[in-house]
Amino acid sequence: MGSDTAIREAIIIAGGLGTRARSMTGDAIPKALLPIDGVPIILRQIRVLAREGVRHVRVLGGHLGSQLEPALGPEAEKLGITIEVFVEASPLGTAGCLTTLDTIADDVLIVYGDMLFDIDLSALARHRRQFPAALTIIAHPNDHPRTSDIVVQKNGYLTRILARKAPRVEDLRNLVPAGLYVASSQFFETLLPGQQADMIHDVIPDLLERSIRVAIYDTPEYMKDTGSPSRHAAAAEDLRQDRVHAIHLSVKRPAVFFDCDGVLNEDVGGHGVIHPDQVTLVGRAGQAVRLAREAGFLAVAVTNRPQVAKGLLDEAGLDHVLGRLEAELAKDGGVLDRIYFCPHHPDKGFPNEVPELKIDCACRKPGDLMIRQAMVELPIEKTRSAIIGDSLRDIGAGRKAGIWAYGVRTGYGLRDDRSYPAAETGIPRADLVFDTVYDAVRFQCSYHDIGQALFKAIDQRLSNAAGPLLVGICGRSRSGKSTSAHAAQRLLSEAGRSVLRLELDRWILPLEHRRPDMDAEERNRVEHYPEIVRMLRQSGRVEAPGYDAASRGQHASPTLYDARDADVILLDGIFAGHTSIREDVDMTVFVEASQQALLARFHKFYAWKGLTPAAAEELWQSRIQEEWPRIDLQRTSADIIINLEEALL
Repeated sequence: MGSDTAIREAIIIAGGLGTRARSMTGDAIPKALLPIDGVPIILRQIRVLAREGVRHVRVLGGHLGSQLEPALGPEAEKLGITIEVFVEASPLGTAGCLTTLDTIADDVLIVYGDMLFDIDLSALARHRRQFPAALTIIAHPNDHPRTSDIVVQKNGYLTRILARKAPRVEDLRNLVPAGLYVASSQFFETLLPGQQADMIHDVIPDLLERSIRVAIYDTPEYMKDTGSPSRHAAAAEDLRQDRVHAIHLSVKRPAVFFDCDGVLNEDVGGHGVIHPDQVTLVGRAGQAVRLAREAGFLAVAVTNRPQVAKGLLDEAGLDHVLGRLEAELAKDGGVLDRIYFCPHHPDKGFPNEVPELKIDCACRKPGDLMIRQAMVELPIEKTRSAIIGDSLRDIGAGRKAGIWAYGVRTGYGLRDDRSYPAAETGIPRADLVFDTVYDAVRFQCSYHDIGQALFKAIDQRLSNAAGPLLVGICGRSRSGKSTSAHAAQRLLSEAGRSVLRLELDRWILPLEHRRPDMDAEERNRVEHYPEIVRMLRQSGRVEAPGYDAASRGQHASPTLYDARDADVILLDGIFAGHTSIREDVDMTVFVEASQQALLARFHKFYAWKGLTPAAAEELWQSRIQEEWPRIDLQRTSADIIINLEEALL
């Protein structure tokens, strides 16, 4: 049941009438010879198999199967592998056809002939050794789980299979057989020669009934059925865009880690979501997940589920809740590659709590164990990965894991500082805060374009800088200063530069200490700026008193900025190019946007702060009259003027 050697043999099931593909084949060629982007799909399959170490391929043909051998012979010779073609006398189904073969070795890969795939067979072989079984089902999440076959697994093994046409009264986790399997000799011994049998409807249910182990291999790699015209066209486009091998397990790529409640789905308060009917998506959440995957990111959810420890939700109930979330996201093409959850909770005293789960653990955010586990199991490039959360716990987990951390104003809206674990050292700060998860993902996908102009300007000046290059990034409130600064920070970091982004908003005077007659410079405490710059130049360290944007009050703890090893210091604030420090900074950047764009962002921002629309409008008018003229004075002396309106709308 699973050998210690690599997978060296494969069977391609290329029979069937090809009814769905007939409009493309014209019933003149078998569907396995249907070209995808100019190359017959079976040739693409064989090339992948040969590259991955398969030396012997058996092809089971059916309708028009006599065309296969002359088409495959030259390819086999070129690849240095052996190919045998067998043509069924009569159709025996996706499993029955396997009984026409004679001697079968252990660990044989079985592939459906209309599957375009590119997977790491060495990783699959390692999984077979870890989870020995008569059959391993290669599975993945897809964008239509409610109309697909579904496999249910526990601890790596199949517990239930639900055919796509079977009645469903609840959503199950989005895990779908991909049309690839690894079989042992024990599996082949269970088949009845000469009898029609379907893998999903007959053989796998029979294995479960007989308590013969079936393993599940969940992989995010590329596997797509190309049998219909629409899917064939989508696969061809994926080939043209180099998306097929790009998600092979050998290729590291960044991940977007999503919190769930308050980020992907609405936060319901109380004990949180404990029933599938409470799952309602945040606006454009499905599109956000789809956008991340289309841009080449792994989409991974990491979620605290204390309801399990509290006894409010059992394992099956949690599967239904997460299955509903996955199904709703999939309606907009949003597919999560994995969901990691923490079922623990440290506090005791709930009536039906589960004692063994009432523990302090490393996986409950702000612990980072779920993120670290994903990094072990998936080919994640850490440096360009990010977490998106509505809670400071999410931000803390991202900080511990060493990835970028973005907040959203939905759900908790980062207002949960009072419940942040006392044992943690300081309240973490998000790198940026966005209105919704869609906005955060859009930044993650486009920060290179957003920060490119500023990055190039800074990079050109670095060669002539005697010490750290000090750059002031200024502009009207909500113009995109922080977005521009952080995008440049990421690009500089990726180029090997050490960057400190210092937020001058940390010096803003809390609302309770302001006088009605204070002007913009006084509210922002611009009088401290020369000393801030002097300390950065001399000692490289400065402490900000702390300001909380959500409450407009004093932050619980000050912020220490340490620029001693920095190549670049980015001063980020509306007055970062102020005349009082203009001669002491090396470069200033003015970020601008249209009044219409600023107004829309301003109202969203102050709604998050709790202002009524009327109060926000009154504040808006005062800013136009009193603040804008002072800010705009910096534009005339700026080295660069940037407009990010199109990127941020």
